[in-house]
Amino acid sequence: MLATREQELSALHAEHFSRIYQYIAYRINDRERAEELANDVFRIVWEKMPAEPPGIGWLIATARNVLGNEYKGRRRREELMVRLAEEVRVQSAESNGDHQAEVADVLSKLKDRDREILMLSYWDDLNTAELAESLGCTASAAAVRLHRARKAFAKAAPSHLMTEREV
Repeated sequence: MLATREQELSALHAEHFSRIYQYIAYRINDRERAEELANDVFRIVWEKMPAEPPGIGWLIATARNVLGNEYKGRRRREELMVRLAEEVRVQSAESNGDHQAEVADVLSKLKDRDREILMLSYWDDLNTAELAESLGCTASAAAVRLHRARKAFAKAAPSHLMTEREV
């Protein structure tokens, strides 16, 4: 039974993956993420697979729902970044001359993974072992990711910010 299901899913994947991928890729501007989302569609097929393998219409409908969730997630992240930036601006205005607003601006320009590890390290005060546990990787991998994120921050930050406030 399981082997038959695996074969059906493999055949379905081979037949329709490129169409589902293209459907998603045309709607978002990130090839890697489009591939992840297309794979999510087939994960959902695996979880909910009816007695008969679904057709392309069902797969497209599922891809549309997956894209809707992606759009909602992106919108929520953007709204969060706006709220964080506004909160930092307010705090910065209250603290007279602190560079928090500039730091928030630089953070907003970084890749998600760099911003996340810097926030975990500095805002949430996690050490390397805790970062590794949080990220699901080894301590050495967490240390490397943190180092790369610091370099990305330093590259994106204005020079006066880095000399007055080292990361």
